[in-house]
Amino acid sequence: MKGVKRLVFLLMLLVLVSSVFAETEKVVVVASTSWTGAMAKAAGADEVRVLAPFELQHPPEYDFRPSDIQRLEAADFLVWAGYEPFIKRLQESTEFPPTQVIRVITVNTPSNLINEVTRLGKIFGTEKKANDWVRDFTMQVEAMKKRAQELGINEQRVVVQQHQEAFVRWLGYEVVGVFSAEELTPAKVMEFARLKPQVVIDNFHNPQGKGVAEVAEIPRVELRNFPSESGDDLRWLFQENWVKLEKFLKVDD
Repeated sequence: MKGVKRLVFLLMLLVLVSSVFAETEKVVVVASTSWTGAMAKAAGADEVRVLAPFELQHPPEYDFRPSDIQRLEAADFLVWAGYEPFIKRLQESTEFPPTQVIRVITVNTPSNLINEVTRLGKIFGTEKKANDWVRDFTMQVEAMKKRAQELGINEQRVVVQQHQEAFVRWLGYEVVGVFSAEELTPAKVMEFARLKPQVVIDNFHNPQGKGVAEVAEIPRVELRNFPSESGDDLRWLFQENWVKLEKFLKVDD
């Protein structure tokens, strides 16, 4: 009988120890850029190693370095967005398991980020952390959109760079024109200026709207998609972009 009790005790102890190790095991993620890194962080990754330096204006143009191979050591996952050429070269230079390479959709709208963070949380085994982040983020963006509506955002006419369009439309602006990330010809500049926008919303990472703002004699604001080193949380990024936009809405408040 004593032997049975001892066996039961040892089994219970083994289960307890296993659960403790499972809870404390770190999830290490290598991320292509600060954008994919912020998504991994939101999903609950304990350590996120971002490859493209934060100071790069357009991180996808980062040049692959042999030292990046070392950053994959002991990593559980590699997260990228699919448009970073240096990640393809990194994969070709290593034997990192393809099943642990996760591709995410980088669009800064609440619905997309919630979907992607939730998905990553399931893959990482960090669902509780991901759900906690989603809850806080949802409260933040709901308050942000409510304030935007109170300030009459739907009455402000804007032209916007294509990589900020989804976010701007989500906020509720009247988008009268969308320009690309390519350099605008003088004819295109005049075309957008004739749309009589009140603000040009540009993209910090490849801005092209300066000429439109100058011709139309209106303000121009640059928003970020890739978080900066000082604010590598997507919640901070949303707040930072909103603060830049809000001051132009207050003009007509």
